[in-house]
Amino acid sequence: MNSKPQLIVIDPGHGGIDPGAVNSWVKEKDLNLTASLYLKQSLEKAGTIVTLTRNGDYDLKDLYPGPGSRQFKDIENRKKYIENLNPDFFISIHVNSGNFLKNYFGQVFYGRNLINAEAANIIQASLNKIYNVAKSPQIADFLILSTGTPGVLIEIGFIDDKRLQNSDFLKKLCQEIASSIIKCLNKKKQISQIKGESRLLIVIDDFGNNSDSLVDFLKLKQPFTAAVMPFLNNTHQEAKALYQSGNDIIIHMPMEPKSYKRSWLGPKPIRVNLTPEEITSLLAAALKENPWAIGINNHTGSKACEDEKIVKTVLSFCQKNNLVFIDSQTTPNSLFPLLGSEFGVVVLKRDIFLEVNGRKEKNIIEQLQKLQSIAQKKNLGIAIGHVGYEGGKPTATALKKVLPKLPGQGFKICTLSDLIKKHP
Repeated sequence: MNSKPQLIVIDPGHGGIDPGAVNSWVKEKDLNLTASLYLKQSLEKAGTIVTLTRNGDYDLKDLYPGPGSRQFKDIENRKKYIENLNPDFFISIHVNSGNFLKNYFGQVFYGRNLINAEAANIIQASLNKIYNVAKSPQIADFLILSTGTPGVLIEIGFIDDKRLQNSDFLKKLCQEIASSIIKCLNKKKQISQIKGESRLLIVIDDFGNNSDSLVDFLKLKQPFTAAVMPFLNNTHQEAKALYQSGNDIIIHMPMEPKSYKRSWLGPKPIRVNLTPEEITSLLAAALKENPWAIGINNHTGSKACEDEKIVKTVLSFCQKNNLVFIDSQTTPNSLFPLLGSEFGVVVLKRDIFLEVNGRKEKNIIEQLQKLQSIAQKKNLGIAIGHVGYEGGKPTATALKKVLPKLPGQGFKICTLSDLIKKHP
């Protein structure tokens, strides 16, 4: 390590009135703090300077003034606190709320920066050693990971894994994590010099509507993720055709917006007055008719995406069915990037709409150029286009012209499967 002690910030998730995941024997907020203190002790023994975002049972919603819900202010203030300290590395500690048929493991999530990805690989290896599994770290657009500081979010295990109440096991787990963090710091210079491709993820919404432009996208010889509307006459048929053409498939789930025409939402949208059981039933039916889906994104949903009950129900379904959620960002106050980490679900956020300036081919090409700039800055840019009246043939034509040239310019057109590693 360098002669100058390096600064690490540990963020114990939740706190105060927010317990996080709850089990009969423990609340996540308490387990997060205990693990963070063990981790702090191990890192300080290795010669680093360590500070915690909280060292008691409270949240950070009042640390800095600002608008938003309690949850948003809490996470945003943790992010600001970390950025103000400008540490060499930060770790946000959490515990997963569910289980995978007792196949317990720890999971590392990282933001879009390539440095974070390399560090996540090192830390994930330490967790795999403890749990005797072979998992890969996951990219995610959680709010806490949007800080410019190198760092990761770690789900150290599952709330119903009773080994986490054993202090010896928890100390050993934190010692392994600490060792991997020190390894990251020792390799910091090497990691910072790694050059990677700037990746583009293209999502095309509104399949299932029997659009005249379907054939244009089926003939597109570039990878894209097809978002298929559920419960329409052509849902199953189009999803199957798109899958057989080599595309990743997700469910384009209609969710209630703040203002809308009923015809926009299809026959069975998720509305805020539905119970969790009714929402789960809708999602299960949508997945049954589209068994190729590896994720979900929202169709409209500016109201539903701000509703905690709906967001938690959708994320719980994603967790149990091993699905990714792509937030279309129809509201800047969406709770998906805030709550995804509670369920260990990969949440990604749309950066741009391809047809936001109209459906002229020229305007769509300009948006693709903007996407390239985002990808160069963040290592990943995510765009959403449309197969129907909002986009259609002009969008397909623009993609056909632009995408084939990009690999030669240092870009990779990736699929959703390229980005995420599904749990067995």
